Amino acid sequence: MRRLLARWSRDTARAVVNVFRRLIGLPAAPLLVDEIRCPRCRCWVAPRRFDLIHMACRTCRATLARPGRGGDLLW
Repeated sequence: MRRLLARWSRDTARAVVNVFRRLIGLPAAPLLVDEIRCPRCRCWVAPRRFDLIHMACRTCRATLARPGRGGDLLW
């Protein structure tokens, strides 16, 4: 039941977005996402290489907790 409701809400949200896009005069939104832009490194990556929990690509996620190599001292 829960999976059915999630699917229904996604389909409904997509339909509403497409209605607004038609009102504005834009074409319908694509059904598939080909690439996602990582907000940290600004690289385009495939959706399977993007982690939605951390909002980072695999490369950035592997280095999230590591300090920078350039010396982080302020003085």
